[in-house]
Amino acid sequence: MASVSLKLHPAQAEIARHDARFKVVVAGRRFGKTHLCLVRIITEATKKKNQRIWYIAPSFRMAKQIMWRELKNSIPKQWLAKKPNETELTLELKNGTEISCKGADNPDSLRGVGLNYVVLDEYQDMRIEVWGECIRPTLATTGGHALFIGTPKSFNLLYDAYIMGQDPSKKSWMSWQFPTIASPFIPDDEIEQARQDMDPRTFQQEFMASFMSVSGRVYYPFDRNTHVSADVKFNPKLPIWVGMDFNIDPMSMVVIQPQPSGQLWIVDEIVQFNSNVDDAAEELARRYWRYMKQITIFPDPAGGARQHARGESSLDILREHGFVNIKHRRKHPAVDDRINSVNRVLLSASGEIRMMLADHCKHSIRSFEQTMYKEGGRDINKAMSVEHVTDAVGYPIEYNFPMRKIVIAGYSL
Repeated sequence: MASVSLKLHPAQAEIARHDARFKVVVAGRRFGKTHLCLVRIITEATKKKNQRIWYIAPSFRMAKQIMWRELKNSIPKQWLAKKPNETELTLELKNGTEISCKGADNPDSLRGVGLNYVVLDEYQDMRIEVWGECIRPTLATTGGHALFIGTPKSFNLLYDAYIMGQDPSKKSWMSWQFPTIASPFIPDDEIEQARQDMDPRTFQQEFMASFMSVSGRVYYPFDRNTHVSADVKFNPKLPIWVGMDFNIDPMSMVVIQPQPSGQLWIVDEIVQFNSNVDDAAEELARRYWRYMKQITIFPDPAGGARQHARGESSLDILREHGFVNIKHRRKHPAVDDRINSVNRVLLSASGEIRMMLADHCKHSIRSFEQTMYKEGGRDINKAMSVEHVTDAVGYPIEYNFPMRKIVIAGYSL
């Protein structure tokens, strides 16, 4: 039998027993997340023959550090069909099941393999395409199951998955939120000591498993409870502004409609991974071909200079698809000016809210919530690759509502 105990404490057991296909666990530090992952992997591996099971961490190195040794220590040697593959971090069992540890830092390496069970550990630190573009399709043919698990880091991917699990209409999903105190193995005095040693926000996030807004957010006025509404819908009678960022991965567009009230509504978004300008323009035309005369595109100013295989620029490609109304700066506006223009329509100093988002614009919501400055500076942290959608928002907003310099007593502000 395995040399490591596979027993679960009551909160872990509640998760393991539930029959949801997709389970989301938000837990404080030392809740026992790794142990729960280990037990679920071994249970699935022995339940049926010829299973393909993956454990995925944010990086290959983390997968090796967190799970690989635990797996090797927990599975008896007599269960193995051959020696563990230390290069691929793979175990092959005599019943035909294969267990592998993977890293999410190279999403393309996760594509195309049919999976029966997958664990996405520390999911809050993964890129969006890991689940939607890479892993979810691998579970379609097998009817496979997934376990998402992590500790909160503001309103990011883990939060989105948690909300899915709280939605009664999502029958395949279930989610739980457990603070560290739910673990019977952590003494109360240790938690109290942590409360004294840590600032309130960090303690709430790390020990109480609380989703909180963190400092350093670029679009700090944004609040999904305020700026997101199911009532925000496309109006065929109004002008259509399309902000466009030409980043290839992802290619990002937002559809904005200025309202008679003066508000600006983000009514749609087009976000395509591993895409190009042709694909993006084709999708925009497919959705809005009836309203081509109402559309004005506000693209990344770099689009006029970027040359493609046929010798034309990104803007030339847009025109070839029938988009003739294109407005942009000759050069990029200062990043701070673009950001400040957007923040001002999110919430002005006088308390006015001018921007609203449709609730189906998930990429836009995520970009507003997760685009961060690098610690200690004013440069955008691009590690999570979430900033491109709000970049797209910024081009039409800055063009139509530029920041004005205020001069007081000879000093410009």
